[in-house]
Amino acid sequence: MRDTDNFPAPATIESLADSVTKLADEVYLSLATIGTALTTLWAELTEKLRSAPRARDLAPLRETILAELESRGEMFNGAGAVMADSVLADHPRHLEWWLPTAQRLVLELNPGSEYFYDYTKMDWFTVPRDQGRRWVQGPHLDYACTDEYVCTFSTPVTITSGTFLGIAGADVPVAAIEEVLLARFQAFGQRVVLVNNEGRVIMGTDPEFTTGSKTSRMDSSAATVPIEAMPWSLRPLGSTGSH
Repeated sequence: MRDTDNFPAPATIESLADSVTKLADEVYLSLATIGTALTTLWAELTEKLRSAPRARDLAPLRETILAELESRGEMFNGAGAVMADSVLADHPRHLEWWLPTAQRLVLELNPGSEYFYDYTKMDWFTVPRDQGRRWVQGPHLDYACTDEYVCTFSTPVTITSGTFLGIAGADVPVAAIEEVLLARFQAFGQRVVLVNNEGRVIMGTDPEFTTGSKTSRMDSSAATVPIEAMPWSLRPLGSTGSH
């Protein structure tokens, strides 16, 4: 993922978009592995138990999730599965989410608490649940773990009956995205930014538009290039010498 020396400099904005798509596809490959592990385990558990599994029954997912964290290195801040409402027998909500330190992330999931973390209202959960497609939310500050900008990638996990079990997801630091893409952006020869569906900058080569800033001040006449199957787009801002 971080081997940019042998990657040819993109000649067009479209080929730069392909580089972003390639990065995203690598992330979603890991999420597919986690999702498959969840559906396989779920099938085994329901056949064995003849009832809905409990949160502790998901413990075998740990091995798969930690393997993906190790294989991705600094690309992932955390990854795992986030379960749908009341799909488990003992907990209405549950995260089987692990950090690279091999620690499970524990959040307050009690609706009565002032620190309640209601993931069922977050785009990275609701879009896969309601629309049955993969999504990425961010950049946003990861207050729960690292206090740095991350993008949360997610994909729906369903069983053969069509029941939505939850999502497989990963937090990807913007710094890791920059490590993969920045040299390619710089080789493009024009100032360019990668933006999300809300018009917020993820990364780019114009110091005026930093991560998290809005693009409303940009020239609206600049053509944008969408990223395939993602709510992101590239916006060229002209030559490196113009402002």
